[in-house]
Amino acid sequence: MQAVLSTVERVGNKLPHPFILFVILAGVVIITSSILAFFGITATNPKTDAEVVVKSLLSSEGIEFMLTSVVSNFVNFPPLGLILVVMFGIGLADKVGLMSTLMQVSVAKAPPSLLTFAVFMAGICGSIASDANYLILIPLAAMLYHSVGRHPIAGAAAAYAAAGAGFDASLFVTVGDALFAGITTEAARLVDAEAYVSPIDNYYFVACSVFVLAVVGTLVIDKLVEPRLRRTLPLEQDIDTEIREHVLSDAERRGLKRVGWVSLVYLGLVALAVFPESSPLRNADGGLIPSPFLKSLVPLMFGYFVVIGLTYGLTTKKITAAKDVPQHMSDAARELAPTLVLFFAIAQFIAYFKWSELGQFIAIEGSNILQSTGFTGLPLVGAFIVMSAGLNVFMTSGSAQWALMAPVFVPMLMMIGFDPAFVQAMFRIGDSSTNIISPMSPYFSVALVYMQRYKPDMGLGTLMATMLPLSVTFLLAWSAFLMVWLALGLPIGPGIYMMAG
Repeated sequence: MQAVLSTVERVGNKLPHPFILFVILAGVVIITSSILAFFGITATNPKTDAEVVVKSLLSSEGIEFMLTSVVSNFVNFPPLGLILVVMFGIGLADKVGLMSTLMQVSVAKAPPSLLTFAVFMAGICGSIASDANYLILIPLAAMLYHSVGRHPIAGAAAAYAAAGAGFDASLFVTVGDALFAGITTEAARLVDAEAYVSPIDNYYFVACSVFVLAVVGTLVIDKLVEPRLRRTLPLEQDIDTEIREHVLSDAERRGLKRVGWVSLVYLGLVALAVFPESSPLRNADGGLIPSPFLKSLVPLMFGYFVVIGLTYGLTTKKITAAKDVPQHMSDAARELAPTLVLFFAIAQFIAYFKWSELGQFIAIEGSNILQSTGFTGLPLVGAFIVMSAGLNVFMTSGSAQWALMAPVFVPMLMMIGFDPAFVQAMFRIGDSSTNIISPMSPYFSVALVYMQRYKPDMGLGTLMATMLPLSVTFLLAWSAFLMVWLALGLPIGPGIYMMAG
């Protein structure tokens, strides 16, 4: 186990920072496009019979494009506006303490028999709170397990697995949904200029996945992980970790109640606005797929989180003046600075890929290979998920990994009929499942530190051995659930199936 850990850590440490990686990849695109253009390499689009000619980025036209489009490439990068708008709303609700309070209440109030299930539900859905999910839930779950006589490291492992391995499943539409949808949209437009992937195009599948993962995680923790920990890591009876349960104040209780009522009113108003067949939020035929409503989900999400954030903040006095609102929003946006810097490099890489026609060329040739070998259908789905999971061990930034994979695989699989939103759904399974066994993840060490409060001599190998059954089980169970979903012919989102209609 130590040898595996050392190899993963050594290889991962040799990878450059994602920003530098995409700068290097942009250079690779420039050189590759020039070589292919020099030799006059072309491909024929099987859908349109149009000839695709690779253009050199080192030609006079290409150099002009690179110099004049730097700003527009970044400003027009679809995920940029989406993630900023969503984060303004969610950030307000988070900064006033609503998200952390909801997580603590949802777990602390669970009966002992349902404690593990409650931890998984809170952790998986808690991805809406981003980093706070790890920092709050892991120590809280450990403390609750310890307080009812269970092994606290099992509680911490359950919380870490839920927050990490279940990161891309949620009952709520999250920042990640908007981010992935934006990247997928940009990649799909390499072959279809009108392509659009909505933040809810995976919602049916990922929402149902929450319950599957919670049940599977509960069984693995209760039947496998915790019994093993009791044998291999017995704890002293007098251990004191100085972690104390947070007791809700009267203001916090009032705030949660008001948030509940405001949520019902807000959702009711949205439903009333959408319900009439003549609603401007419906399409010309009176339907919802597609419709202005689906394209309005980001501002509707923003409005919802602003409303509940204001409600909770005013009730708990976390907001006492109008200036507090933009201040909390700017604090949340400030945390996105590393992501925005990364987006700058990713936007240039994808723009070069698109302008040079290298994206279409690779998609066409790759799809031809897949069709000629017969490697399509469910075997291709399984192979893609496994590949995503393997890459995720070395590149734990989901947005960076998807920005790397999407421009290649989304157009390629679209060429053989796959819906781009379905390709994204496959990626999400692999992207989440192996987060918890990667030493490259910043939260791998965080989880270890929390566990060492109960067992100071616990090492990385023990953590890996504890989390590996959860990671493998999540990957297998989630993949199998997708296969069952496909076999039943169910949509993964509104009007979205495996194959494009």
